[in-house]
Amino acid sequence: MAPGAFALPSPGQSLPAFSARDLTNGKHASDELKGRPTLMVVITDKDAGAQMRGWFDAADQHLPDSVHRQSLIALKLPFFVSEGAARGKAKGQVPREYWEDTWLDKNGGMSKALGLSPSETPYVLALDAEGRVVASVHATVDSQEARAIWSALRR
Repeated sequence: MAPGAFALPSPGQSLPAFSARDLTNGKHASDELKGRPTLMVVITDKDAGAQMRGWFDAADQHLPDSVHRQSLIALKLPFFVSEGAARGKAKGQVPREYWEDTWLDKNGGMSKALGLSPSETPYVLALDAEGRVVASVHATVDSQEARAIWSALRR
């Protein structure tokens, strides 16, 4: 899919229900994304870590601390790559203080439910405190499209 062309719920709709484990192997569910506005960066390519970090670095400049930062690594792992190996590799790229906020969707179920193709460019969502999508982009942090995310989460 080209940047900008992906299938997300319409503004006002919630994400499909999903579960995942964080980088400490803790269990999580999509319902946890309710309760506060959230910047959610979804990566679907094993080499997109730097792009994800770029979004979070920029969030520190654009968003108040009250906006939660969440990442989802949604990869369809080959049968010969264990979830533990993927988690270990991710730990090497994600600062320790974000391990519990970095969820691994090892079967790629979330990316499949949303129609997200593997891409080094992140899929970025702005969620309101009810867990509903208020803005979404498939873009790099330095793109014009990024402004839609910052604007939606500053409201």
